[in-house]
Amino acid sequence: MSQFERDLRESMRRSEFPVDFAEKVLAQTSRSRVPRVLSWQWLAVAASVALMIGGMIAGTLLIQEQRRKAEGEQAKEQLMVAFRITGSKVRDIQARLDSMQKRVVYPQFNP
Repeated sequence: MSQFERDLRESMRRSEFPVDFAEKVLAQTSRSRVPRVLSWQWLAVAASVALMIGGMIAGTLLIQEQRRKAEGEQAKEQLMVAFRITGSKVRDIQARLDSMQKRVVYPQFNP
């Protein structure tokens, strides 16, 4: 048997715990417990952070919606200006056509 196997067998051999082992473990666990008040404080902090993040998201969505509406209103206004310009150009062309029709001499029929 090699030295490694002997060391492994020695380390795997069952050993007895010290007599005060249980008391030490219990004392350590009782010291490491988090008081209940502290856990409620963490819950309050987590809830506050969640509300702040929710508010930021809601605010961002509201701003985006307002921007979208403003862009829509601007597009509508630009379209109305384009319609007014087009209407005035159509009226100008109609007036020119009317004046051209008046210059045309139609033959008169006398029955």
